[in-house]
Amino acid sequence: MKSFLLRFALLLLIYVTAASPDEAYGRVVKTVDGDIFDVLLQDHDSRITEDKIRIRLADIDCPEIHGPNVCKAGKRAAAHTRSWLLNNYVFLDLDDKTGKDPYGGGWLYAT
Repeated sequence: MKSFLLRFALLLLIYVTAASPDEAYGRVVKTVDGDIFDVLLQDHDSRITEDKIRIRLADIDCPEIHGPNVCKAGKRAAAHTRSWLLNNYVFLDLDDKTGKDPYGGGWLYAT
């Protein structure tokens, strides 16, 4: 479990530092779980029409924190994401292939 969280933290750091600053920029105002959070935008490109968007990290699938498949790892991943991102400013590189996640719940933050 410790190695999972370490790998997750490393991937999250890579995602945050590799983003293209010209697509979207804003402050994380809410974390939903380990791979989903809300950003209040300060600047963005023409694909985005909202001021606050939901982001799902592309290529990362954290365990759930709600529903029938709840586990301790999901709660730890959510806490880790919250500690790293909440109230911090992020640069986002939106997924150029689909833009939105397959569930229609938010923008994909691409690799």
